[in-house]
Amino acid sequence: MLKLQWNVLLCCLLGLIPLIAAFTPDEVQIFQLQQEIEKTYGADLDLYQLLKLPKLRESSSLEIRKNFRKLSKTYHPDKNKKYKKLYERLNLATKILIDESQRKVYDYYLKNGFPKYDFKKGGFYFTRVQPKVWVISSLVYLACGFIHFIILRLQNDGNKARIERFLREVKTQDDTNGLGEKRLLLKQNPKEEGKQLVVKLGEVFVVQPDGSEALISTQDIKNPGIADCLLVTLPLWVWNKSIGRMVSKPKPSGDKGVSEEPKHSSSETKKNKSSRASRGSDKMELPNGKIVQSRKKKQ
Repeated sequence: MLKLQWNVLLCCLLGLIPLIAAFTPDEVQIFQLQQEIEKTYGADLDLYQLLKLPKLRESSSLEIRKNFRKLSKTYHPDKNKKYKKLYERLNLATKILIDESQRKVYDYYLKNGFPKYDFKKGGFYFTRVQPKVWVISSLVYLACGFIHFIILRLQNDGNKARIERFLREVKTQDDTNGLGEKRLLLKQNPKEEGKQLVVKLGEVFVVQPDGSEALISTQDIKNPGIADCLLVTLPLWVWNKSIGRMVSKPKPSGDKGVSEEPKHSSSETKKNKSSRASRGSDKMELPNGKIVQSRKKKQ
């Protein structure tokens, strides 16, 4: 059963591994262009500044087109070949910003940050949004604890159902209709001695080796709680095996042969004496000052 639990936990953990969502071609194109202009012209430059738009982000698509035509008069490769790469970037930046959907994507990453590029990691990736190790560990730990709790509840419910099914089968052999006592012998295979069962007034008992009868019921089976799953048991186990062992100090054992007698105050001693002295009479004074009068039994 324990092996089954760990197999289920392992399968659930594998299912928790997040899938890496690939960027769209439009996003990759935007990332590449932004990376190029940052390396060439500076990290603070964006496409609006590259196109030298007077209104920058407030510029409309029509204004961006007009501005590109104005720049083409200066940076077109037919007029100067050294501006070929720059013209390509200006043209691509214009296409991105005049397209409404691509412009929204660019503005989003411009506000929240662009991913970095690493060939070994498969292309563009984010660093600022990556959760820390303790965050991932906490999420995995909580998920494992929740899964373990579900497994415990399922096993407990299965055990209850199995016992209740067994009780129903035994009660079908009771020909007293729950009004008397019926003794049965339970054998799982012909070779074993078997166990004696007693159906008494609708309740099923198993006869112990000493002759006593133990009730078979699901009422005493408690449902597992959060304290029974890994969320609590694992930290307690770690604590007991590490810090808890050092913190808990054994109590000093005193000499068994020597016992200290309790010391009584003088007032308590006087009260005790008065109570002893009054025992011979029909009145007795208690230590708290009250007097109890005994009644003689009538003969």
